[in-house]
Amino acid sequence: MPSLNSDILQRIRNLLASCDAILIGAGAGLTASAGIDYLDEKAFSRYFQGWVNKGFTAQYELMGYRNWTQLEKWGYYKTHLSYVYYSQPFNQLYRALYQLVKNKDYFVMTSNVDGHFYKNGFDRSKLYAPQGDYGLIQCTKPCSQDVWDIKPFLDRMEPYFDKKQQILTSTKGVPKCPHCGSDMFVHVRVDNSFIDEIHVSERQKLLDWLEGANKKNLLIFDLGSGFNTPMVIRIPMERITQALPNSTLVRINSHHVETSLELGERYIPIKSDIGNFIHLMNY
Repeated sequence: MPSLNSDILQRIRNLLASCDAILIGAGAGLTASAGIDYLDEKAFSRYFQGWVNKGFTAQYELMGYRNWTQLEKWGYYKTHLSYVYYSQPFNQLYRALYQLVKNKDYFVMTSNVDGHFYKNGFDRSKLYAPQGDYGLIQCTKPCSQDVWDIKPFLDRMEPYFDKKQQILTSTKGVPKCPHCGSDMFVHVRVDNSFIDEIHVSERQKLLDWLEGANKKNLLIFDLGSGFNTPMVIRIPMERITQALPNSTLVRINSHHVETSLELGERYIPIKSDIGNFIHLMNY
């Protein structure tokens, strides 16, 4: 297993310098390395004390959680979005990653929904985020394909938000669909109600970009993809590498660097913290 030594770094620097295009596949491990880790119990106790008092120890425990009222759910998500989405308009690691690729023809495919790519310089027209976006809200019915900026809905919760318990105190603060009055939820893929329409054009842009990269020297970075949803980032990065003979896949992961396909010398697995890798690449 290649370690993060000077020879490996130089090989990747050479690939970066000589490549015609770069595809970034980003998973939860990238944002964790950037400072927001859903398994971080210390951060949870600092920012989610109301939920610590309810018996929870980490944000991960509340992903997909359903055993709560609308008042509890939206109180939690108001707190969660304040911490994950709004508290970091600038992120040093994402900005360093942008500096690494900004002068190349790049495209980003990410399972992350926190918006850190477009907040830190990446072109939104070169971003495919099939799992959604924390900055948007949608009808759960859904009665249409519309999505809305979530900020005004969060602002309307403020008079009904109990900061100590981190829940809402009145249904007046619960978001309702402007079209049909149904319940709403953050625009993230949790069930079949997810509105995929706005991501269809993103996907087509990626496919068109990949078609254009077919005969180019393509460098693929897989940053922090895991096995919770491997079909979103991890496996596609491997399959794209397999399909494009002039591509090389560099997978940076603190835990899982194995591949399910035989890619030979066109696969460089590095077991390392992503932040450390990007820092050394920029050094």
